[in-house]
Amino acid sequence: NGPRVDMQSYGTLVGGDSSYQELKHGWGTVITPYIGYNGSSQHYSGISTYTNGGILGITQSFYKNNFFTAVTVNAGANVGESNTMYGSENFTTLMAGIASKTGYNFEFNNEKFIIQPSYMMSYSFINTFDYTNAAGVNIKSDPLHTIQIHPTIKFIGNLKNGWQPYASVGMVWNLLNETKVTANNVALPQMS
Repeated sequence: NGPRVDMQSYGTLVGGDSSYQELKHGWGTVITPYIGYNGSSQHYSGISTYTNGGILGITQSFYKNNFFTAVTVNAGANVGESNTMYGSENFTTLMAGIASKTGYNFEFNNEKFIIQPSYMMSYSFINTFDYTNAAGVNIKSDPLHTIQIHPTIKFIGNLKNGWQPYASVGMVWNLLNETKVTANNVALPQMS
């Protein structure tokens, strides 16, 4: 029952893996630092918003036979600009998060076909700093704390030439995904 929103998001993530390190009791680990760029544009009800930002993070993955688990932590920032009938306004957002993903590879037909169920759980902290918009209204937003759970099942093929085509199906649940937004100290529940 709200406005129609046209949104595009884009970005890139670049990282590198350490060499595989053997641990005790058949375990192994790989560390992956990464850096990324992200951006978006949103258009709705005469409003256009553009954001650009970056992220830094590190992941440590652990393996034992066909079992895997990984933990990642990251932090980033975005700057945004909105254009409304009142003019242009700028805002800044800081983000941080931690996530864990665990799964298992069920291999069939001499590893030519793999079924991989996995489960991811994450926590994100997102804070948009208070700002005054183009109409002179003071916008305040409490930090957003979000917990997300994401079970997935992936079907993977191992081809002779090294390619691994796959198809996956998953579901995402967002928990604790509300915040309090005020304009000149008046609560805006639909923005929360």
